[in-house]
Amino acid sequence: MSALAVHLKATYLQLKIYIWMVIIFILLGRLAEFIVGLFIDIKQSKVLADGNLLLLILLLIAIMLPLSYYKSIIHLGASRKQYFLGLHFVYAVWAAAVALFNCLWPLVEVNVLHKNTVNLVEAFRWSEFGLAGSFLYQTIFYLMVMALLSMLVSGYYHFVGWLIWALLIVAIPTGTAIPSLRVHVVSFFEALLFNGSLLAGVGFNLGLILLFVAGGWFFTRRRTY
Repeated sequence: MSALAVHLKATYLQLKIYIWMVIIFILLGRLAEFIVGLFIDIKQSKVLADGNLLLLILLLIAIMLPLSYYKSIIHLGASRKQYFLGLHFVYAVWAAAVALFNCLWPLVEVNVLHKNTVNLVEAFRWSEFGLAGSFLYQTIFYLMVMALLSMLVSGYYHFVGWLIWALLIVAIPTGTAIPSLRVHVVSFFEALLFNGSLLAGVGFNLGLILLFVAGGWFFTRRRTY
């Protein structure tokens, strides 16, 4: 556990400038909103919930760490396996932290601050699973997205990685443009984001996590720089 704590601290030190940039960006936005509210009635205007904006931190972590952390930790003598396990431990901690914040902070925004917010948790109907269910669904979904981005970034040097990038870029517009494929694309995202069953939704996302983690390990074990 101490080794995993070292990974968490080391990655935070590498990314703290980006993390705090996102937090400061959110605070400045809310300050601007407050100042405008002194002169204009914006109570009916909807804004994106603060917790949803913190998702930018997860995206930055999943993109930046495979690019920068690998070199520093390997040069210190760690193995690829140690790097990979530490990386996904960090993902899990941050995903759970943001998910917890997204569960609790909206209660403060609505009941204490009386803000009219747009919350992705409610938009995807995850709040229907209760506090614990919403936390679990969010955590697993955030981990899935981070594992996908980490795999894609880790494969930037490999032909297979570029091939996956190309397939995704082609598949998304093609799948939405062709009516016969559009049905399957819609079904996929419904199962991923709007699943009415907590067990099925979490299981579907877990399956994707295992797939993307396996892909990330495939690229990591062959990585030389």
